[in-house]
Amino acid sequence: MALDIISVEDALVVQVPVRFDAGNAPDIEKDLRLMLTTRPKKIIVDFSKTEYIASAGLRVLLSITRDTLKAGGKIALAGLKPAVLKVFEMAGFTSIFTICGSQDDALRKLA
Repeated sequence: MALDIISVEDALVVQVPVRFDAGNAPDIEKDLRLMLTTRPKKIIVDFSKTEYIASAGLRVLLSITRDTLKAGGKIALAGLKPAVLKVFEMAGFTSIFTICGSQDDALRKLA
């Protein structure tokens, strides 16, 4: 599986698939780690197509976010649907991640 990763302005935008769970988390993490080798300064993780996220997906996001911040980059999540946002709230992750309503909001937040 290859993630859709595009460049928008000065940020890389990662499109998360419909499901982000134990079935695809290892492949997504592999693609994200490959992306991190380019040392991007701004990353937007777009959840606008994502209907479901499991703990395996949350673990990947935590790891990628930690490594991005350690490398001096910035990361924001965008377009979380209510069911996905609820998982972040229940896990207490809304205070850990920068969560924005849209890609445009995330671009402004990361500026």
